[in-house]
Amino acid sequence: MINIYCDKKYLPAIEMAANAVLEYFGIPKEDAEAEIGIVPPEEIKALNAENRGIDSVTDVLSFQTIPGIKIPFIKEDYPFDINPETGAVMLGEVYICLERAKEQAEEYGHSLSRELGFLTVHGLLHLLGFDHLTDEGAEVMERSQEVILAAAGLSRESKDESILSPEEEQHTGFVAILGRPNAGKSTLINTLVGEKVSIVSWKPQTTRNKILGVRNEDNYQLIFVDTPGLHVPKNALGEFMMRSVSAAIEGVDAIIYVVDGERGLSAEDKINIEKYAKANEGRVIVALNKIDHITRARVAEILAEINNLKGYSAVVPISALKEKNIAPLIDEIKKHIGVGQKLFPDDMYTDRSISFLVSEIIREKAFRLLDKEVPYGVGVMINQFKENENGVTEIDASVIVQKDAHKPIVLGKNGEMIKKIGTYARQEIELLVGGKVFLTLWVKVKEDWRDNPSVLADIGYGKNDL
Repeated sequence: MINIYCDKKYLPAIEMAANAVLEYFGIPKEDAEAEIGIVPPEEIKALNAENRGIDSVTDVLSFQTIPGIKIPFIKEDYPFDINPETGAVMLGEVYICLERAKEQAEEYGHSLSRELGFLTVHGLLHLLGFDHLTDEGAEVMERSQEVILAAAGLSRESKDESILSPEEEQHTGFVAILGRPNAGKSTLINTLVGEKVSIVSWKPQTTRNKILGVRNEDNYQLIFVDTPGLHVPKNALGEFMMRSVSAAIEGVDAIIYVVDGERGLSAEDKINIEKYAKANEGRVIVALNKIDHITRARVAEILAEINNLKGYSAVVPISALKEKNIAPLIDEIKKHIGVGQKLFPDDMYTDRSISFLVSEIIREKAFRLLDKEVPYGVGVMINQFKENENGVTEIDASVIVQKDAHKPIVLGKNGEMIKKIGTYARQEIELLVGGKVFLTLWVKVKEDWRDNPSVLADIGYGKNDL
């Protein structure tokens, strides 16, 4: 299998050339593995300096895994060079400099597709043991290249650029999700992103930090910022949460204001919607959530109330839990998103560390299992996060409570409650890290920690976390 890392515009030409090499030598795709990547000039130059001792930008570089490879290629000849995950023989890596490819295509008067194909074939032939150090070797290599490129439809005379995918305009934007506590903001961001990035609980004010979640589409990258519920702060933690909201909406392209359909449109909702719409030039989309829990008549009634408000751009009735009307909501968001390159890789769905996500999972399980009065005084601190060579991840964490009386509640009789929190958390953390987890939980009392700046910073609610 050939793994190709490049802008999708250039993928077809490289893929066609790579497959033609394998077919020419009768190598099954599943038997051989190589990586091909397009890199900038500075990276090619650095690779040349590090591995070849030359200070120059070349068009292509190959790094062979198996010296003295034989043609015809037989997988069984290389039992010690097989990737255990794929079952394929690892041939090596090929790096192509796009800028040099463009220069050479123009110089030789053929298409960029042909040049990318040529460099791909040239690089893979090196991995298969071909070289041009002698006249004979150069002749064999050149003859093989032309036959393979002709078979791939990338002959020397080719001026056809239709092989390249059309250039698509990229759009990237930030979207803040606001609303009162327990309106369903965290459920919505998880649904929009397609992965769990924020903890979900029926209890209000579960989200304490602003959390980035990334949704990647073909030519759109939407970066969602989940925020704590809007409320009047009663302690330093509450103040942190509201500062987090203010920080989250700075410079965003759009705001989704979530209204809890079960509770209806409150006076605070009306004030907030018009306030944020005015401050953000109308770039506020109202999402009437939980429509699966109320009648159609009630939905129509709340929508009529929202229609009387001023300044917002659109209203969309949704169910974040049932993923209803999410597509129309995204369409409304896109109306506010401008042209811009992607800021995060396509496989990245949150900016938060694994350690942070683990602490949030533990906190979520505590929220769900403990009595109503305890969770607001619960924080989680990761003391140790260690990935061992045997594949087991060791995590040592402390559940922080603010009163001595809360400790026995969190521990439970004979430690049953903290064990249950740990069991539920471990099951989800194993899905997150993709392996076995050994989780140790402690319960520590830190009096009134929600008003202690030092403890808040240790747990992840300090100035640097805004």
